[in-house]
Amino acid sequence: MPSFPIQELTIVLLKKGISVEAFDCGDGDLNSFLKEDSFHYSEQELAKTYVALYQNQPIAFISICTDSIKLSKEEKLEEFGREKIHPDYPALKIARLAVSKQYQHYHIGSTLIEYVIGMAINLSDAVGCRFVTIDAYPQKIKFYEKCSFI
Repeated sequence: MPSFPIQELTIVLLKKGISVEAFDCGDGDLNSFLKEDSFHYSEQELAKTYVALYQNQPIAFISICTDSIKLSKEEKLEEFGREKIHPDYPALKIARLAVSKQYQHYHIGSTLIEYVIGMAINLSDAVGCRFVTIDAYPQKIKFYEKCSFI
């Protein structure tokens, strides 16, 4: 398989004027979300969707929102070295992620994940964000494990 020029991707916030009608990742639910729901989610401040543009065409997207997680006593000790009293910990959630069929297996999905992790690090400087979580289809869990998620 030939390599893909990742450095030629541009990641931008999805907004009106970016045509997503031709996007097809092979999953009807994800295609439908991008084409029908993502703008509504953005307007309602439920999630923001970013698209990866290649040659000015959207070839992937990632939708993110805020989240919180509960940690067990053991996880708190492992993460912080002591049991903290907070019941929830702030997180940024990857809610949807898809890559167009013709661009799958070129590490574009993992590039978008790295982009969101960078956002979480920057966000933590301003408001506090400790974790990145994922809302994944069961059949995609191995992909996220390869990206170092547990």
